[in-house]
Amino acid sequence: MQLIGLSVSNFRSLAHVQDIPIRKQTILAGHNDCGKTATLDALAFLLGERDILESDISRFAVGVAERSALPALDDEEPPRTVTVEGRFELSAGEAKLLNTSSPVRIRRRFVEGQGALLEWESWVPQSLELRDLHGLRVTELRDLASSLGLSLQPGQTNVRASWMEVLEEHAALTPHMTDWAAAPPVVKDALPQLLYFKGDSAESPEAVVRSILTAKLREYTLDEPTRQKITGLEDEFAKQLQEDADHLRKLVLERCAFDDFTLEPQIQFKPSVVSVALAASASGQQTVPLSAAGAGRSRRVTLALWEASQQLLSEATEDSAGGGVIIVYDEPDTHLDYDHQRRVMQMIKASASGAQSTVVVATHSLNLIDGVDIQDIVHLHSRNGRAYIQSLTSNDTDADTRRFLSNMATSLGFRNSVLLHERCFIGVEGATEYAALPALFKLAFGYPIQSAGIALWACGGNDGALNFAKFLKEHHRTVKFMVDADSLTDKQKEFNIDRLKKQGFAEDDCIFIGAPNELEDVFGSDQWADTMNALWPRSDELQWTPEDVEALRSEGKFSKKLHTLVRDHCADAPRSKEEMVVALTRQLRGPSDIPASLTKAFETAMKIASDAGQRYWPADD
Repeated sequence: MQLIGLSVSNFRSLAHVQDIPIRKQTILAGHNDCGKTATLDALAFLLGERDILESDISRFAVGVAERSALPALDDEEPPRTVTVEGRFELSAGEAKLLNTSSPVRIRRRFVEGQGALLEWESWVPQSLELRDLHGLRVTELRDLASSLGLSLQPGQTNVRASWMEVLEEHAALTPHMTDWAAAPPVVKDALPQLLYFKGDSAESPEAVVRSILTAKLREYTLDEPTRQKITGLEDEFAKQLQEDADHLRKLVLERCAFDDFTLEPQIQFKPSVVSVALAASASGQQTVPLSAAGAGRSRRVTLALWEASQQLLSEATEDSAGGGVIIVYDEPDTHLDYDHQRRVMQMIKASASGAQSTVVVATHSLNLIDGVDIQDIVHLHSRNGRAYIQSLTSNDTDADTRRFLSNMATSLGFRNSVLLHERCFIGVEGATEYAALPALFKLAFGYPIQSAGIALWACGGNDGALNFAKFLKEHHRTVKFMVDADSLTDKQKEFNIDRLKKQGFAEDDCIFIGAPNELEDVFGSDQWADTMNALWPRSDELQWTPEDVEALRSEGKFSKKLHTLVRDHCADAPRSKEEMVVALTRQLRGPSDIPASLTKAFETAMKIASDAGQRYWPADD
């Protein structure tokens, strides 16, 4: 299973946080006490790796009235509840095993006074009594079958498996609906394993080894022959305990004067590595237990173990039904120098590369935040004790991206001189390019232009902007320009090469766009005609044709003539050239719609950004 979304209600500061996006590698960033660790602990609760404590229940918690496999209490006050829900993508093997489609929603709910229950949204009988057959005892199964007029067939023995078979056959013939129901054991077994590494436990490599080996041990138990052996042992010990259980049952009947009392033990073996002994020695020294070694050695060993874990736990294939693994790091760079922080970032990327592995990291570190795509960052912040999230989606605009980065920088306490992810400044001529190019870049490559390390800015052709560009260059920042192709020859252009040279820039500092003159030229006549017919139909009800557009390309400024043509024949024409170009970009549907010359210009900019960054100043500077 691949976790792709997490929703949490009433868990600490996470009063009602919906659909936190979880990608192959996800960075949780934000100020202290904003809900990062709470999110990780909520995930651990969902996967059954921790219980709910009284301190976990949010002060905002209220009872949830929606239907649940757990019955409601009859008290006047509704019970406090905690709900953690995950959306999971299934592999082909998992979809077949669970007999459902992908994605699947699974949640674990804690209801005060009743405990926790794992549930999933599935195709279930409308009758509530037929949903959780796996959770019923033999006597309850028998009584339910009797109430439905069902009985065992000849040859069936009076055991749990026989009654389950009868009831499941009956349930399959009843009306069904999509709803929440108690998750059967096969769903629980398919959940991902969780490895939870905390920066403040870096001095306990023994705990790290136990977590890693326990995860592998549980992975081995999912093998079908091994699972059958374990199930056989569970049944055998359950039978052996039955005589002792009957003795206890009779004592209760005698002392409590009940008409009936059932007691049926259910055994579950959950393999775990309970302890591990670690020792190490340096050259010329005796072997010393790691628990007696210094903190520095323990931290180095822990980091090495974290790095080793990604190799050990990334062997599952995409089609396997083993559940995969989610590796969680809470402040992994605590007490580490910059070089080791870079190793942590490399380790996180390697861990996330496995077919069925996911990595979630909570951090304040700019080194870790700056090392991933900004679409992989979830920014948490809090107001009045409640946590809220911000993240980028495929539909967000460039303005949304800039707002996201600004809010995150403010939350993390950075000065306004710090631009997250910026490695290269690229100046463009004006408002049209500044509005259109980010949208075109995202359509071409699938991620924001900021993710490539490019800070785009509109110079507007004014000397103040060029002076600022000169200032950045003098301070060893990488500065380039993306300008119209006719800037090389047209001396009347506000942003021509001569003006750039006066500020210390050269032709090599420019990426030229336009076929042959400016951005508007690179789009085909058919693309313009399709956009015009969709957005600015002619008042005479005729159709715009590519030939109408092509006729404007011969002489003069194409964009101006095109804008004039639309305004002359459509009452709802765009007010400006900028609006016209941006409207065209929104009509494009995929990378194949991006002109090849523009894609090449973007690739040049990406290469510049990948090689860019701050440099040491020579002594003679």
